[in-house]
Amino acid sequence: MFFYDFEVLDNFIKNNLLETIKYEENKLNKIIDLYIIKKDKISEVIPDIDLIITSAQDLKNELDIIINLYNSDLENNINEIKANLIEYNKKEENLFNTILNFEKNITSDSISRINIQQHPQDNNILIISEKDQKAYLPFFYEDVKNIFNKNREKFSTIQDVINNIYTISLSNYKNSVLSRFREAFYLIRKKDNGSISKALDLAFELMFKYELNPVIISACRNLDELDIYLDCLDSNETSYFPCFEIKFEITPKI
Repeated sequence: MFFYDFEVLDNFIKNNLLETIKYEENKLNKIIDLYIIKKDKISEVIPDIDLIITSAQDLKNELDIIINLYNSDLENNINEIKANLIEYNKKEENLFNTILNFEKNITSDSISRINIQQHPQDNNILIISEKDQKAYLPFFYEDVKNIFNKNREKFSTIQDVINNIYTISLSNYKNSVLSRFREAFYLIRKKDNGSISKALDLAFELMFKYELNPVIISACRNLDELDIYLDCLDSNETSYFPCFEIKFEITPKI
């Protein structure tokens, strides 16, 4: 948003307008890029995202009009430029209100990263999101379907399985030692149908393996995947882990 004293608007236009417009254009480009990325990552149709993108693009067009007026005949166009600046401020305020409302209202419960009903297929990406404070786990579609079919009294839709089992709050991993123990034990008992003794052996083996992120254990769909990851970790070649892609999502700063 432009910040100026309306009593000295003439001086602002003559001395600071073009520099301020460059700043505004850069800011709007960052907003557009950010929400295009968000739109690509969200499987559901969210009207506010389209509104944010189109509003930011409209504001860029407004800036082009102001620049053209400035360059063509500043003295004769100065009153029109003033009117356009005032209108720009109003529209930009509306844009930021839309952004604030979107960010306030959006939750992982209302929006899933994976819409399994639209895309009934395996998911081979683990997303560890700092912004959402959640981990979105990879899965085999057949596993999800089997869980749903066996627990229809618990889950209303197959999407509920994704939202409740394959979407995990990062707060669950605050104590990394206990988390590694818990997730290793769970992997053997629930995913591999192994014995309690085998589950305890792996849990004790991994609980103090500090270089191992416990979310990775949760993400492994079977013991084979975990073994492969541990081999990659021990050889410092985790980028070559073939079973699923691992993405760390950092909170963007504008």
